[in-house]
Amino acid sequence: MIERSVRWLRDGGLTAALLGRQAVFSLGQNWGIALLAVILAASLWVYVTDKNDTERTARVPGAVPIECVNVPSGKAVSSSCSDQKVVVRVRAPDSVFDDLTALDFAATADLSDVEGDVATVRVTVDPKEPRVDIVDVLPAEITINLEELTSSSVPVRTRLVGAPPRGFEIAAITLEPAEAVVSGPQSLVARVAAVEADLDLTGVRTNFSQTLLLAGRDDQGADIKNVTIDPESVRVSVELRQLEFSAPFIVVPSLAGSPAPGFVATGLQVDPPFVVVTGPADVFQGLDSTQGITTEPISIDGATTDVIRPLTLRLPDGAQVEQPVITVRIIIMGAGTPTVPP
Repeated sequence: MIERSVRWLRDGGLTAALLGRQAVFSLGQNWGIALLAVILAASLWVYVTDKNDTERTARVPGAVPIECVNVPSGKAVSSSCSDQKVVVRVRAPDSVFDDLTALDFAATADLSDVEGDVATVRVTVDPKEPRVDIVDVLPAEITINLEELTSSSVPVRTRLVGAPPRGFEIAAITLEPAEAVVSGPQSLVARVAAVEADLDLTGVRTNFSQTLLLAGRDDQGADIKNVTIDPESVRVSVELRQLEFSAPFIVVPSLAGSPAPGFVATGLQVDPPFVVVTGPADVFQGLDSTQGITTEPISIDGATTDVIRPLTLRLPDGAQVEQPVITVRIIIMGAGTPTVPP
């Protein structure tokens, strides 16, 4: 039985090999027919797909910004062409239209033939997808105002956003470069009082340098758009000065008097036991970290029970703490009473 199975497998393998060899030989002899069959199959697939993919004519969502090209030499557009936009109606297969947005189109206005300062030019819209046909462009034409192209050198400044934390101040701000050239339509360049970089100092405690973009602004600090700034950025270096310092100190209550006869002070509790003192550098010249910060006197004279008092700290002029009032508890017990840890 086993011998018959082995012989059957061997004969089947030989037969498969012979058939495979014959198929390869046949394909090699008729490769042109095989290639033609592949082309016909692909063409049939494209035809069937196109037949099922109906076309649609509709408006594309959104609006396409316009770019002015070939601006005459020595002239500048008064307001950016991109401030004007067009709406586009197109014809495209459903499968293409479903994914179309305004970003899939480029709208241009060619100013090469413009001679005066005011002109009406046609808007041309080109789709990025070749299967899209433009049907309508609204508006089909736009009015362009041209002015003389001019340049002006203006100072570079910073506009502070936020401020350093308490205890720090700006020592110096260095700008490189200190001036920039603003170019564009004459009416806009004339309004630019300076170019500014927004400098955020919120929470900054250390000196730093960074590169910031510049924006043209008028006397009121409003942005002037549609002008070119050269260079586009400025290197800002900021030096800070620390005015206040902080350090922790232990709180030392100042006791006055003695308990009643037969009673003793056996313990002391201070809440909080430490405070952080903040102030100018000269404040710390009169403080000793080993001696701590003392409180106003607390009297335990004649006490027979615990003495609990809110006390103020004795701070030098100019020093501050977040919690100026300290709670002190003096534990008073009879002289013969066993001491219990507080």
